Amino acid sequence: MLRRTRGAAAATALAAAVIATGVPQAAAAPGSTAPGSTARTAAAQATAPQLKVLSYNVFLFSKNLYPNWGQDHRAQEIAAAGFMNGNDVVVLQEAFDNSSSDALMAATADRYPYRTPVVGRSKSGWDATGGSYSSLTPEDGGVTVLSKWPILRKEQHVFKDACGSDWFSNKGFAYAVLDVGGARVHVVGTHLQSTDTACSAGEAESVRGKQLRAIDAFLDAKAIPAGEQVIVAGDLNVDSRTPEYASMLANGDLAAPDARTGHPYSFDTQDNSVAADRYPGYPREDLDYVLLRNGHARPAAWRNDVIKEQSAPWTVTSGGKQYTYTNLSDHYPVVAGDV
Repeated sequence: MLRRTRGAAAATALAAAVIATGVPQAAAAPGSTAPGSTARTAAAQATAPQLKVLSYNVFLFSKNLYPNWGQDHRAQEIAAAGFMNGNDVVVLQEAFDNSSSDALMAATADRYPYRTPVVGRSKSGWDATGGSYSSLTPEDGGVTVLSKWPILRKEQHVFKDACGSDWFSNKGFAYAVLDVGGARVHVVGTHLQSTDTACSAGEAESVRGKQLRAIDAFLDAKAIPAGEQVIVAGDLNVDSRTPEYASMLANGDLAAPDARTGHPYSFDTQDNSVAADRYPGYPREDLDYVLLRNGHARPAAWRNDVIKEQSAPWTVTSGGKQYTYTNLSDHYPVVAGDV
């Protein structure tokens, strides 16, 4: 849900409900190779489609709770943005507001005719629903997968564990199996536990670890052949410059990208006008990823590139005062592949 919330304000605004998952380990630094990745054969690499995958936290909060963040305008501008073109897969997070997120998906249907529903919004449109889904939870999970390629199977899983405001949303992950020119590619789109001031010390990191292990266990249970590519993408709420990054890779059995390029922060509280306004004084962080799972087919190149997006100025009014921004979200998009 939120990257960070200011105390209990968001929690009290959302009422009561449930969901939950968390715990860490060890691995590699950004741009290095995680344990197990070198075991992939050249033959497996040759069969892996070289896809271009975009992950973007779009900050489309419910207009019922946050009416003054230009959700409808930003949804249309995001759909028209250059970075939304030419991808094979797009994974969106924080697509919470029903009408603006539906409009965004409708406006991109010409490029991405296949998509999953939004995680946690309902059970409709999914082949299976797992985890701690509840129709009584006030907010959905905000994650959806858009695809250029046909989707053969769609599953949603709602996390068991959460803390702070994340208790009040059906956060989890979408699992989509794609038919990419005859090759099966598995995509997980997710948004992990936020570092919320309403969580106890160390709790958010612990929950993220549990959530990553839940994803890993889910994928293990699928018994996906080693020759098929598996991608995990989203706002993982783990800064690439912290010790938790190694734990993130280990808990999810994920490989570090070949390189991380572009802007050094995907969540920039200095240069991003929306993040700077929402989180004054907070540190800049690098939180968003598109990663490959260890032990599976891998394309020849896999880099993550943070796009320092900038938009035409847009203005909203709140409390009789005008606010102008030049970004479409408080996160920057990340694109992965041979980029």
